[in-house]
Amino acid sequence: MTPLQAVVVEILRARGFEVAEQDGILLARNGDSRAAFCVLRAAEQRDVDDFLARYADFSGKKVLVTVEPLPPPVLDGLERSVTVWDRQALEQELDRMGASDERSLVDELLATDFPRMLSAEELDSLRDRPVGERIVRPVVTVEDVMDMTRESVSGFRHDLQLMPHYVFGYVCPLYHDQERVGVESGTLSVNGRTQRVEPWPERRELIYSMEEEHQRLEPAVTEQDAAKVARRELVRLYTFDRERVVEEDHVTMTEKRRISPREESIELDGRGLFFLPLWRVEGVHGAMVIDASNGKVVSEDHYSL
Repeated sequence: MTPLQAVVVEILRARGFEVAEQDGILLARNGDSRAAFCVLRAAEQRDVDDFLARYADFSGKKVLVTVEPLPPPVLDGLERSVTVWDRQALEQELDRMGASDERSLVDELLATDFPRMLSAEELDSLRDRPVGERIVRPVVTVEDVMDMTRESVSGFRHDLQLMPHYVFGYVCPLYHDQERVGVESGTLSVNGRTQRVEPWPERRELIYSMEEEHQRLEPAVTEQDAAKVARRELVRLYTFDRERVVEEDHVTMTEKRRISPREESIELDGRGLFFLPLWRVEGVHGAMVIDASNGKVVSEDHYSL
């Protein structure tokens, strides 16, 4: 989730909306009211067209959120059913948060007379606004965990913890000597407590609060420290020897070439702090850690008898 999406989520939650992310689109619900939000740093025609095509049959409101002025061709071609939220509108709404007696951007969106277009001004403070917790949705209940661990460790204590992870998108060029020979890209996470680097799926359903009792763990390292760990791990991960067959004077030789990234050339896109829910189980015969978002066993330790 981008910082801009997180700001929109904060606004909606302040007005009582439940929000989920699906394939990059924010889906909001409050009672019978529904809205789909396409949030873009800069909206281009193809992005708008894709959003409208995907949600052509959506019965709720459709909202385009962009912090850059819309090009005239895009603006002129918008359907009347699409509402646009711009920088100034977002800034004003953030300032109104907590003032329930004021008419809000969300109220206007759900009304029948909502404005089609709002004015465009800079919102430089947008990145500095506080946002809610981004939690990967847990799907494994305490009852599920009790069933899973009954035979293995005879679990008697089941605690739900939120483990902090710094998430980064990366572009990692590969070199042989001074020659660039390829590039790898993807998304990874750095555990904010253990500094373990792991892949991070691009599409994960997120929530922003939990009613179930849990412990939220704070990161032990900064995002800058996590970025250094991520770069070192990418260098290790993508360093390898590639064999090349060379024909020379009727002699066939196999030549090994060392391919590796340069740490200073790796580009990281910091996407902020996310929390992964984990069940920590203590039992008669051992202990287990289970990923509450997918039910996979993270670790298992059996006591010696």
